[in-house]
Amino acid sequence: MINHTTLIAHRHPPSAGTGGREEIRNPLRFFMWLTQTYGDIVQYRSSVEPAYLINHPDYIRQVLQSNGQNYNKDTFLNKYMLEALTGQGLLTSENPLWREQRRLIQPAFHKHSLPKFAELMQQAVQRTTVRLDAAAAEREPINIANEMMRLTLDIVTEALFSFDISDRAAEVGEAMDTMTAIGKPRHRKVRAAIELLDQIVYAIINERREHPQRERDDLLNMLLDARYDDGSAMPVKQVRDEVMSLLVAGHETTANTLSWTWYLLDQYPDVVAHLEAEIDEVLDGRVPGVADFPRLVYTDKIIQEAMRLYPSAWSISRRALGDDEIGGYFIPAHSIVAMSPYTMHRHPDFWDDPERFDPERFTAEKIATRPRYAYFPFGGGARQCIGNNFALMESLIIIPAIAGRYRLRRVSDERVEEHALVTLRPRGGIPVYVERRS
Repeated sequence: MINHTTLIAHRHPPSAGTGGREEIRNPLRFFMWLTQTYGDIVQYRSSVEPAYLINHPDYIRQVLQSNGQNYNKDTFLNKYMLEALTGQGLLTSENPLWREQRRLIQPAFHKHSLPKFAELMQQAVQRTTVRLDAAAAEREPINIANEMMRLTLDIVTEALFSFDISDRAAEVGEAMDTMTAIGKPRHRKVRAAIELLDQIVYAIINERREHPQRERDDLLNMLLDARYDDGSAMPVKQVRDEVMSLLVAGHETTANTLSWTWYLLDQYPDVVAHLEAEIDEVLDGRVPGVADFPRLVYTDKIIQEAMRLYPSAWSISRRALGDDEIGGYFIPAHSIVAMSPYTMHRHPDFWDDPERFDPERFTAEKIATRPRYAYFPFGGGARQCIGNNFALMESLIIIPAIAGRYRLRRVSDERVEEHALVTLRPRGGIPVYVERRS
């Protein structure tokens, strides 16, 4: 049985206010406080309803994988916030719809299918370097977080639609930013942003349906050509929901990973020196391609370590369908169970000096010594992020392409605060000076 005297954290609030207020104000600090004070499983009261925060690899494995059939995504974050933006796409749908949609979409994200996207990623990063060249020449600071958002939006719209977003990049980017930054579906600005994106997305879908372009090997063609077991096509509304899911997930999360990577690299010149040496040896000035990935070993370690410290999906939640027992504690049916990669990736039992940026944590030998769910930036189990390999490929192309040509120096040495919204953003962005490497 649960010892409520020690387990229920809302009876021992961290400040004069309630846990819910602290969670709203700074959820990362609140989650860290919960785990440091109460251990690897704790019941807390958020602003919405009671929940259990679990922070041990075995417990996370149980919820996401070994007993994953007992948990669904019917939570406030998923149903109230994400579903308003993405409808019944892969991010939020449940079985049997989710299983069928995953079956139809999975082939496009298989490792063997991804190289076809590499060329458009290379072209997009080359367009970004034109802007970075201008910033270096003008010696004026830029917000590298905004640049990464623009770059990943460029990539995902090309991958989805074979569509050049450049003439509408500003309004699409602003709409995406409004949706994820405000995070309140009924807010008038969010409704307006969704309406704008719907207008653009439906126009592209309808144009493609009326004038099929078979030569385009993009995700929209795949969705329109997909057939269910009974031979029927995917409804237009479902195509829209999947497109919006891929836009949100494929744009925002990778941009955050890249932004935090530049932030960390600025603070660790020894890591930068090692990275530049690898880039110079492997690429000799080229933008990397898929064939270069096996030799970009240190670059990959940097990406993994950046996602450890700043996982874009900083919180994952599930609802228990039936009673369960986790770590010896009774979890009643209908309970919310929260898991935070941000806190798990800082667990001192699995990570030495966890706040330090150290890419060498991700050697094959060290990875083998850690439990699987000590590290889960893309979630896990059946509902692990479908775009994880796509995102890693983006980062493996973008980081060497930029770090091989430039050094990004932060304007200020002040710590950048994490802004835990739907995803984990750098609050206020990251202003940098762009310097050409000699």
